[in-house]
Amino acid sequence: MKTKRGKAATLLVCAALAAAAVSCSQSERPQRSLGTSEMADQEFSDFKTMESDSGQVKWILEAPVARVYNIRKLLVTDNPRITFYDENGEISSVLTADVGEYNQDTHDMTALGNVVVTTKEGYTLETESLIMLRELGEIHSEDFVKVTKGNDILTGYGFQGYPELKNVDIKRDVRAYLRDEEGLIDGEVKKEKKGKGSGDE
Repeated sequence: MKTKRGKAATLLVCAALAAAAVSCSQSERPQRSLGTSEMADQEFSDFKTMESDSGQVKWILEAPVARVYNIRKLLVTDNPRITFYDENGEISSVLTADVGEYNQDTHDMTALGNVVVTTKEGYTLETESLIMLRELGEIHSEDFVKVTKGNDILTGYGFQGYPELKNVDIKRDVRAYLRDEEGLIDGEVKKEKKGKGSGDE
């Protein structure tokens, strides 16, 4: 593990996050978690962390704010940005979301709210929640998903694949569209998402 003093800190996620308390900027008092009354044990500003294997960086997580909840062994980040790297050390994809959660026991990550994954091949995945399973190296979702490349759009519910969006598997209600110049198909996709969501209530 390595840390840098100052506002930002870099550390390997396999190490104890509590050790970063001396090297990250912290608020004077714990902050409340979004949607709960639970108080964070630690809060960091300009947070940065990575996972590597045999010296090769797998991904880097950056967030303006990160909070640690010791009892739940959970790291929660606001507006996280996760950059994934391939075996050649090149960026393969980037994930952004409203909120990110990192489980310190399983090392799985969850992205919540306005989740977008973009790849170097030009694919874009949009959904409301996404889980990255460390053991499998896969990303999963049970929500409505939209995968776009150029004018091709694929939608459905439930998703399984990899961060680089190769071998995408959408589980159910799969539909394919070809977007026109007026963007009419985009409107149809939004209607599908809204209609399905209303029907599930």
